[in-house]
Amino acid sequence: MKILKSRFHIYHLFSNTYSILLYLLITSINAIAAQWNLSFFTIGILNFVGALFYVIASLFFGRIGDRIGQKKVLIFSVFLFLIFSIYGFFLSNILDLFIFTMGFNFFFGTFFPQIEGLLSKREKELGIDPVNTINRFTISWSLGNIIGVAMGPFLIIKFPYVVFGYGIVLNLSSYLILKKDFARHGESISFEPSPELKKSSNTIDFPKISLYRTVYRSTYFLLGLIYSAIIPLFPKLINMNGLPIGITGFIIVGTNIGVVLTFILLERLKSWVGNPKTAAIFLIVFPLMTLFIFMRPTPVIFFVISFLAGMSYAIPYTYAIFYGLNSQKADHGKQGGFHEAITGLTTGIGPLLGGLALQISNGLMGLGFMAIFILVTISAIQLWFIKKTKHVIQN
Repeated sequence: MKILKSRFHIYHLFSNTYSILLYLLITSINAIAAQWNLSFFTIGILNFVGALFYVIASLFFGRIGDRIGQKKVLIFSVFLFLIFSIYGFFLSNILDLFIFTMGFNFFFGTFFPQIEGLLSKREKELGIDPVNTINRFTISWSLGNIIGVAMGPFLIIKFPYVVFGYGIVLNLSSYLILKKDFARHGESISFEPSPELKKSSNTIDFPKISLYRTVYRSTYFLLGLIYSAIIPLFPKLINMNGLPIGITGFIIVGTNIGVVLTFILLERLKSWVGNPKTAAIFLIVFPLMTLFIFMRPTPVIFFVISFLAGMSYAIPYTYAIFYGLNSQKADHGKQGGFHEAITGLTTGIGPLLGGLALQISNGLMGLGFMAIFILVTISAIQLWFIKKTKHVIQN
């Protein structure tokens, strides 16, 4: 327990518990959509519209946190979401589903840039190495979404009041904790970090950081399309293969297991920092995942695809958020907003394109051809980037 207290603090707990809520809600609304027998493309549109609201909130409110304070934005947004969460108990038609999806995406598009901006700015003041800041954040939220993805479809079918009740309790308790913390510490984070967190890793070439951001944000967006298609679309696809919707979460949770294991691995193997060649080698998991898409679908194959898709998502996610938040300017919330806007675009466009591909092919084949196109594109980007940089890592 003492080791955990010297490595994590209350804002990692917020990241974890709200990640549980986010993925409970995402998987729940998609399980409901599958239960109502909505088409793949309609489910894709549902997620696309929700993601647009995520993007709008990320871009607008990310930079506001830099101006008035991340904690102030968190307090206000959590209070509003506490009230809105009650709407979840009254979902009865497609319009309700769209309104609720837009609402919770707008909240999370506001919430996560504030957490990222707060951690990046305040932990830098505490002397914590930026790589350790990013890795601890990614581990905290990825552990949370394992629970959310696994339990969402089951709970929404069996005990729907648990999903929305959890949201109400979490928002109320968070509001009270945030107000108390702000009254005591203002915008600072009260935390005594372990000396291990202050050990410096490889540095990056700051004159070229804009190039790093562009390359890895685009790579993250492209590789995230398959991951973001799997979570909302696989429940219906797996159900078509004879399994009940309620247990589909225990199969697609492979995505999130892949994510958290990758984050843990990248925390220990920091050789990717400032090294495009090493970073590109880790991306080999994506073509491996593509091969499994073309195999005969079984529960095991669905799980393996999900697991490898999670790894393919987590690798460029880590690169993108690290170079995004590793800023020498006072724009951490703004950069967090950009990162979450890309996350929103990915979670919107992925289900839309994936839903269309699955509907046309009536199975996994369409998703496989989509993956091949992405593979060719990101391979070209990585080769160009390696040629463009050609610099030696500074220690």
